[in-house]
Amino acid sequence: MKYLIIYDITDDNLRNQVAETLKDYGLERIQYSAFTGHLTRNKLNSLLTDLRKLVTQEGDNVKIYPICQTCSRGVKEVGSSRYRTAERKKVAFI
Repeated sequence: MKYLIIYDITDDNLRNQVAETLKDYGLERIQYSAFTGHLTRNKLNSLLTDLRKLVTQEGDNVKIYPICQTCSRGVKEVGSSRYRTAERKKVAFI
């Protein structure tokens, strides 16, 4: 299943830890506080466990939304994402 993960975390160090954790699970950053990617049920449960250990402060949160294939194909984007543009440029030079 594909997921959209967004977070609102006030502490810089914790925010970086959450981002690194999401990258470790193979998720792709699409905006500063947003990642997307595919996770199996076991990987999702493992990610939830890891995030629960990290995100303990009142007011900080991570939201994980499942995205079905039909919805994923219907995604529209206006403008360009600095994260995806940077990745495309890296690939273009290989």
